[in-house]
Amino acid sequence: MVVVLRSHKIAYFPIPKVANTSIKLGLQAAVPEQDFMNIGNKRMSATAREAAMGCYKVAVVREPLSRMLSAYGNRVMDERDIDRSRATKFLLRILGRSAAPDINEFFLNLPTYMRTNDRIRRHLMLQKQYLGTDLGYFDRIYRLDEIDVLAQDLSRRIGTTVTFGRHQTSGPKYRADDLSAAAQSAVLHYLEPDYRLLSAYFPLPQLAQPARSYSTSNL
Repeated sequence: MVVVLRSHKIAYFPIPKVANTSIKLGLQAAVPEQDFMNIGNKRMSATAREAAMGCYKVAVVREPLSRMLSAYGNRVMDERDIDRSRATKFLLRILGRSAAPDINEFFLNLPTYMRTNDRIRRHLMLQKQYLGTDLGYFDRIYRLDEIDVLAQDLSRRIGTTVTFGRHQTSGPKYRADDLSAAAQSAVLHYLEPDYRLLSAYFPLPQLAQPARSYSTSNL
């Protein structure tokens, strides 16, 4: 997934639940319609790289566990992506899982919920799947708390003021200590590839107990 500002040769690589809606809307408002190109790939791909060729490439990253907790509050509790999907509820009933999981059930069974609902899958896929494996590909990576710096930098490059609002922030807010020890262990195990990739930006939290291992190769 990549947004290209054609006239300015800027490519922004969005990641769901990392202010991507706010940033895309801000960029779209800052340039003429014909200059804004949104390539709808769901993860890093050859198509996205080709569209960004020759551009100044930027991305915004978020503390991985914080992103997961935000996704649960927004997509599961507020948007009700699981509960509103008849197909998902049918599959979950067969699998013996709740269509209204509390936070611990959700993260203890994350692969199941991701496989049975595409919206959940896209919002909780690893940041690594949207960034690729080599952060050196990007000209600049910003942490989410540096979004104002991104706006200033892009304003200078574009020659007009870029502002980012706040979108897709609804839903209850959760913290790491809202998770049981087992759920925390499971989700941190899932997030290990992101913490390795983003180690220059975010430290790996201490696991509450030995990690529960499961495959994410089919997510």
